[in-house]
Amino acid sequence: MSVIYVRDRNEALELSFQDVTKYHGSLALMAVAVGFRTLQAAFAELFGEEAPDRKELSILSGHAGPGFRDVFEYVTRAVTRGAYRVDVDYPVAQYDPHRPQSYAFVITAADGRAVEVSLSASFLPAEFYDYLKKGREQAMTEQDVEAFDKLKLALSRRALALPQDELLAIKRIA
Repeated sequence: MSVIYVRDRNEALELSFQDVTKYHGSLALMAVAVGFRTLQAAFAELFGEEAPDRKELSILSGHAGPGFRDVFEYVTRAVTRGAYRVDVDYPVAQYDPHRPQSYAFVITAADGRAVEVSLSASFLPAEFYDYLKKGREQAMTEQDVEAFDKLKLALSRRALALPQDELLAIKRIA
């Protein structure tokens, strides 16, 4: 089972992908899975085997969606603590052809060390962005909703299964 370890007031917490999905639900499973893997990669790069303290983390998200927000909140409480910022114009991993929206995330430790984690350009198919656009325009049919839900589920499973270097690019920025 895929887990993330964090500390909260000196208590070690083991948080699973299933825990996060119980918090988020099923609306944006792809984003929850990619966000989960993003935090795993960032924590490994910044802290090695050590579990970071939640209160020492801040996050810049290039994506404004609820799946990324919820996984970052559940694991780090960054939204609640005011340590979460969204910048859809972040210049890395701008893949959506219909609007500004970055699939890059900057996780920063209290000591200033920071890592940028970005989604591979080849991970999301063009139809994913087209479904998002139809949803924003309230033009989704029942068949579209069903097909998009299946696609998001398949992408979430793929995000959890892929080797990290095929899913994400990790860059130390401070």
